[in-house]
Amino acid sequence: MPKQIAIPDSLLNFPLTFRRYQAYGEDAANYFDGAVFHKAFKNGDRHFLLSLQESNDGVTLNLEPATRSHTAWQQAEHIARKILGLDFPLEKFYQFAKSDPVLRELSQKFYGLRPTLKTTPFESLVTSITAQQINLQFAFTVRSRLVRRYGEKLRIDGQTYYAFPTPGKLARVKVSSLRQLQFTEKKSEYTIGLAKAVSDGKLDLEKLSQQSDDEIAEQLMALRGIGRWTVDWFLARCLGRGHAFPAGDLGVRKAVQHFYFNGREKSEEELRKFAQRWGEFANLATHYLLTGLALGT
Repeated sequence: MPKQIAIPDSLLNFPLTFRRYQAYGEDAANYFDGAVFHKAFKNGDRHFLLSLQESNDGVTLNLEPATRSHTAWQQAEHIARKILGLDFPLEKFYQFAKSDPVLRELSQKFYGLRPTLKTTPFESLVTSITAQQINLQFAFTVRSRLVRRYGEKLRIDGQTYYAFPTPGKLARVKVSSLRQLQFTEKKSEYTIGLAKAVSDGKLDLEKLSQQSDDEIAEQLMALRGIGRWTVDWFLARCLGRGHAFPAGDLGVRKAVQHFYFNGREKSEEELRKFAQRWGEFANLATHYLLTGLALGT
């Protein structure tokens, strides 16, 4: 039976929140058809398809194949909360935004926008690696090729869905195989190196959420291909830390410069210092600024 998630004070703009899954092309591991969001995931030795759809009472969750498994539904609800960004304190952010003319206007225009989070640390890091120094459209294309080639398939009602590839699967892949998908040589090595570190037990991604930003940075940046940019996005879009601010990201820099500095260029360090005014709301501020820039506000 489908389940419902009630949204506090109706603070969810469903189409706007899920816009990012269509904005840059196909996302094979996170499929949104404009009305229903689908994500395949593994629970135990079985794969399920989670579907999320807006309803009068909030959001409806459904699992296929049908199951009464408590652990499957528990995992589905955890995934749903991350996808819907339900742990972001949106109401408090809107109160805070009243003191900032830019954020006040953006929060009114995009009322109910919730940043979506990656559901696993591994998917988050691979996503960032694929997006390094290229446009997002091509990053989505290459990543979807990876998912279709190495992700587990789930066939539901004549449609094939793909779970994000596991570290164990990608750890066995050759660089030449990823090169065929148009990964660069270095990104192929970075992706496989990360997968090996996780599958060999050298890196415990699940424990990172319990650690400080500095501890996380120390562990992740010890790996080839992971720098401050990737760590900042990991804190923002996987762990959902309120103060996270990816100052080194070109899009973020453009958004802040556009709304606060009339387009004048600022250094990464200057922007980090500027973002301190947002405190625990820096992550939300970043997403609202990016959306405002993307949608021409």
